Amino acid sequence: LDALDAWVGRWINQGQMLDAAGTAITTSDVYEWAPGGAFLLHTAYGRIGEHDVGGVEMIGFDEQSGDYRSHFFDSQGTVTVSSLVARGDTWTYQGATTRSTVEFSAEHRVQAVLHERTDDGHTYQPSMRVTLVKVG
Repeated sequence: LDALDAWVGRWINQGQMLDAAGTAITTSDVYEWAPGGAFLLHTAYGRIGEHDVGGVEMIGFDEQSGDYRSHFFDSQGTVTVSSLVARGDTWTYQGATTRSTVEFSAEHRVQAVLHERTDDGHTYQPSMRVTLVKVG
């Protein structure tokens, strides 16, 4: 679980949807250890365009698969379960219809993230690009 320490902190997230409108995204994200230290708790809230968004994520280690596992509960009532694999400073979330690549830089103080979606389970289309900067 020590590798998850890179995420711990308060982050400001800015970016845009990769649709024709290029809708702006601004959120505040907090990653902290849940009581007992077995799970990382991530809370997020903000706006995509004119819409309020947010959610709660729990990340832990799945001994059966050998991967981290993420359960994200969003403000629209959707639950997304993803595997989370680390390769150096690059982490990849893989869900049933979503994939995100997170690249840490600047001594783990910046995250560059590409979110992608698929309708057929094979062909992914970029959906948003965001940058998170650690502020605390």
